[in-house]
Amino acid sequence: MQIRRPHLNKPLYDMLPWLYGSGGLALLAFSYFRISGWLSVLVALAGLGGITWGLAIGLRRRDFRAMRDEYGGGTLPPDNQD
Repeated sequence: MQIRRPHLNKPLYDMLPWLYGSGGLALLAFSYFRISGWLSVLVALAGLGGITWGLAIGLRRRDFRAMRDEYGGGTLPPDNQD
């Protein structure tokens, strides 16, 4: 039985950390300029989470690619591994 793994388009996959970070930055700015009270704190925390998530994903992906290039790893493993 062949197992199919879902794949994202490479440009979209490479853009995800930037989308997370810019979305978090937008939420952080929105919480500072537009909202007051406890809702502002919640939106600001969501913004900080988005920025942190974008940085973590981007740095982890960079380290993985550097390690893969250093040890000579290929791309994806073959589909049929019997």
